[in-house]
Amino acid sequence: MNNVLPKILIVDDLPANISAMRKILSKVEAKLFEAESGEDALALCAEHDFALALLDVNMPKMNGFQLAEILYGVKRTKGLPIIFVTAAEADAYQILQGYQVGAVDFVRKPIDNRILLSKVGVFLELNNKRRTIEESALLLQEKNQQLEYEIDQRHQAEDKISRAYESRIAISKLLQTALDPISLEEQLDTVLDILFSVPWLSLQKKGGVFLVDQETEDLVLSCSRGFSDEQLEFCSRLKPGVCLCGKALEKKQIIFSSSSDPDHEIKYEGGVPHAHYCIPLLTSDQVFGVLTLYMEDGHKPIPEESEFLTSASNTIVGLIERRSLERQLKQQAQFDELTGLPNRVLFHDRLNQSIKFAKRTGKDVVLMFLDLDRFKLVNDTMGHEAGDILLQEAAKRISSCVRDSDTVARLGGDEFTVILPQLTHPFYVELVTRKILEQLETPFNLPQGEALVSGSIGVTVFPNDAEDAEELIKHADSAMYQAKTAGRSTFRFYTKEMNTFMSERYKLEADLRKGISEGEMVLYYQPKLNLTTGAVNGMEALVRWKREDIGIVMPADFIPLAEDTKLIEFLDMWVLENACRQNKIWNEMGYSGLVVSVNISTLQFRRGADLVDTITAILNKTGMPPELLELEITESMLMENVDQAVVTMESIRDMGVQISLDDFGTGYSSLSALKRFPLQTLKIDRSFVMELTEDSDDQEIVSAIISLAQKLKLNVVAEGVETAQQLKFLQEHFCNYVQGFFYSEPVSVVEFEKLLQEKKGAIEGLK
Repeated sequence: MNNVLPKILIVDDLPANISAMRKILSKVEAKLFEAESGEDALALCAEHDFALALLDVNMPKMNGFQLAEILYGVKRTKGLPIIFVTAAEADAYQILQGYQVGAVDFVRKPIDNRILLSKVGVFLELNNKRRTIEESALLLQEKNQQLEYEIDQRHQAEDKISRAYESRIAISKLLQTALDPISLEEQLDTVLDILFSVPWLSLQKKGGVFLVDQETEDLVLSCSRGFSDEQLEFCSRLKPGVCLCGKALEKKQIIFSSSSDPDHEIKYEGGVPHAHYCIPLLTSDQVFGVLTLYMEDGHKPIPEESEFLTSASNTIVGLIERRSLERQLKQQAQFDELTGLPNRVLFHDRLNQSIKFAKRTGKDVVLMFLDLDRFKLVNDTMGHEAGDILLQEAAKRISSCVRDSDTVARLGGDEFTVILPQLTHPFYVELVTRKILEQLETPFNLPQGEALVSGSIGVTVFPNDAEDAEELIKHADSAMYQAKTAGRSTFRFYTKEMNTFMSERYKLEADLRKGISEGEMVLYYQPKLNLTTGAVNGMEALVRWKREDIGIVMPADFIPLAEDTKLIEFLDMWVLENACRQNKIWNEMGYSGLVVSVNISTLQFRRGADLVDTITAILNKTGMPPELLELEITESMLMENVDQAVVTMESIRDMGVQISLDDFGTGYSSLSALKRFPLQTLKIDRSFVMELTEDSDDQEIVSAIISLAQKLKLNVVAEGVETAQQLKFLQEHFCNYVQGFFYSEPVSVVEFEKLLQEKKGAIEGLK
């Protein structure tokens, strides 16, 4: 055996990436060669035979795909296995492009050590098998040379030399079939043809290949030649240990019988006595099947037969393993690993095929875009394992609502699509849509607990709504967004008016991104009044968008969009940092003790420890004392995950930062949960204050909240105070603080300073 280490080629224009892969592959028994350009790689390939190449996709001058295409066109490197190393954002087109130029796999950056080692290990194992086959062929060649030498001495060795030569030709043909773009069944059928054509091997043109059923471990006849209908019926499936083929499987060794009569356990009408070779197809740790070949009854075996059939079986095993790997790669490339549904690549292919068929036949194609509502909440509160189980169950439920001819695909995350080709009636579309929504509204019983989600579905129809797949996808997405904005757990058919709406939304999103990055955001401050002293002792920081074209934009017009697009994360941190910086300035001007309140979004609060680190960094950067900062959070944020919320709040409290529960009374927190939260303040929602002096129910609610806060030793802030009567009621019931238009609306920095300078910190009658 040849002990030379296999060679691996690493191609990347960045030395750091090469160094990283070299470090990972240091555990592999292989010799590593490195190139920093496609040109250097081609030079190395001209000098060395590589077992595997790892190509970076994005390289100057010659990228990975171009290099792979050149290698594929050269005879020496045509069969070189290539693993592309791609960026995480690689799309389906790039992946398909890679397979077209000879890729066998992809590894995404940042590289996962275990994945890279596993994939490299697979192809090194294949290389070892290839080398074993080549070495077997070399041994045959050496024997052939030995026989050629002996022919000069003994003419009787001519037959042996001829057999060895013909055997080598047959093995070469078997190896050549690995390059043919045919299925495994077609390849095995070709294998039988090649074996039957070996001149010295006295075979009847009768035989077959059994493959092992991985679930039952039975032998299943994959292809055959010369079998009668009766034999096909009896031999289509065999148990291990049954008949000669089953015995070869069980014993993992070649079995020969010179006559079928005493040895065959399965008898069928028309069976003719015959000699029989049964050769197991196996590696050191796995049996793939059995090759069965028929000879004339009474055949006398010779040693060369067993030797050749062993080499042939090893070659066939290599073919089976290669096709199995190709099948796995195709499965990975076209199907979602988690749900087993078609993935984005296969979805686009099937949608385009459906549209082409519809154009020929005049039929319609319906496309649905489906997004799970509240899925992120399940993921965040129950964990990603629960989220994965939910996605698998959701995929089954959606698939159960459609026909076999329809396609359900998962695009990623919690996004699914449904293709309904050959639509016959719009009623069926609505029926399917309502069935899917009904299925998704049924509670999901997960190991981690019960989860409640729903679906929002956008529906569009070809050719009514679009002329091609790309436009159809865009319209389905627009309709789905409309379903979400309509209240979720519903569906919407695409209309042309949606184009205008989505265009305006995309423009607003672009303007908002620009506004955040180019400093169009400003802070306004609404003072908080101490009802005991009548003084302003704090303020709430409220963001405004100051656009050059239309002026001040209120939060209600852009905050929901910021939350949908996750721009709220940047906006939150901008508000927090600038509010702290400004409050530090006011305290240094002599307005000591002012506490600034900043609203924190749900998205930021979910970050837990990261949020705490961010607050710490901002306080250090601005130099503002932590006790002069108050964070306002809502009940719904706390109740998503009570245990995690308590941990986050305790960390914030330990910093010295105060916490206020905003809009209290409008959420769904329980008293048992409320007493666990390390709060300093409750804010009474303005909805209870608006009709405080006219509505007795609101009076009872406000009184109860104040009483509850007092018992929990919490301060109370009433927001939305607009009249003297409201103010008087709150004072009489010992509310601690108020804010609202009665004293001041939110004002700019300059106007807020005027309030402080004029000492407008008291309302007459409260001094």
